[in-house]
Amino acid sequence: MECGCVYLTESVCKASVSSMVPSLFDYEAYCHSEGHYHCPVLLAHTLRDGYKELLRAAV
Repeated sequence: MECGCVYLTESVCKASVSSMVPSLFDYEAYCHSEGHYHCPVLLAHTLRDGYKELLRAAV
């Protein structure tokens, strides 16, 4: 069973603001395992999206 981050596309992290290519360590620790829920880039992406939604709701 394969599990991993849905934001990883062709070795590029789409959760990153700069569309970074994760290092081998990051790939093994976060991108290609259930550890992606602990990824700092994914966490930042989630917080950014939540903040944008909060600002939209306040208007």
